Amino acid sequence: MKLRCQLKGVKCPRYKHHGVFYPDDKTIKRLLPDVHRCADCIARASPQRWDIQEDLQQTAVLVLIEKGPRFNPTHPSRASFGTFIRPRICGTLMDAKSRELTRSSRESSNFEEEWNLPETTVPKINRDISSLWNTQEPYAEFEDELVRDISFQDALPELLKTLTPREREVFTCLRDDQRNCEIAEALNLTESRVSQLVTQVTQKLRKAGQRLDLAE
Repeated sequence: MKLRCQLKGVKCPRYKHHGVFYPDDKTIKRLLPDVHRCADCIARASPQRWDIQEDLQQTAVLVLIEKGPRFNPTHPSRASFGTFIRPRICGTLMDAKSRELTRSSRESSNFEEEWNLPETTVPKINRDISSLWNTQEPYAEFEDELVRDISFQDALPELLKTLTPREREVFTCLRDDQRNCEIAEALNLTESRVSQLVTQVTQKLRKAGQRLDLAE
């Protein structure tokens, strides 16, 4: 599953913050709308589980408090706080939902065995669990790795040398979570050309990462 907002027509929250992150009450309250939007997004993603929405919100806040202070605003990658914290929150929420679905699957299985019910519920729940991890685009997984893996961040200046100036512009837009249509508008390109450039960027960075033992 790509780390992308599941709410139609809405981008992932930016988690705007500058400098060292201190999880004081004022800072956390300021970011609560972003946190709640991420939790609502995962709750809404198929299979919908609104019953765990509040639990997901609390989990997201804990990630913000625990992981936020690890953000290094002087890191050579110059990654924003949003780029740093968003995949950590999203990934943790997806794991939490997956665990809940697995637990529900076990309970349904035990219930069916106890009451000798038709085997219909468990297969559906298992399909629901697997649907959480469907990759929506061929390059989605690699893009997420670029955000999550600090080794890529350390090697980013060297990796970017493999890109043309236009490809670097596209990569910058991708790191800002812009969709293809937004990149096309920002760079005055057609969406088909943007799609082509995104593929080129992905392929080049993957090959460069392999040379540096950063990607499979």
